[in-house]
Amino acid sequence: MKISSGSIVASKDNQFPLEAGEIVTIDAIYSPKTASVDFGVIAPDGYFYYIQVKNGSINKAIEVDERGYYTLAIRNNSSHEITVKGFVYY
Repeated sequence: MKISSGSIVASKDNQFPLEAGEIVTIDAIYSPKTASVDFGVIAPDGYFYYIQVKNGSINKAIEVDERGYYTLAIRNNSSHEITVKGFVYY
């Protein structure tokens, strides 16, 4: 997927159910590698759980503390469009 500079993309069509204490693992790469990107999930209450990445790849886990449906979200903090590819495991 391509993400414009300064924007956030949330996959609202692909929400997934989680219980409190469950883990979501994000394994992805993006280009250009120098971009600052926040990878995470949006909780049912709208809170954005994220990990900031600045090296072109992520393979990290996020533990959630609320039961409900979550949405994958990626925020491009850089001044350039980025391309992202990867997987989410839950």
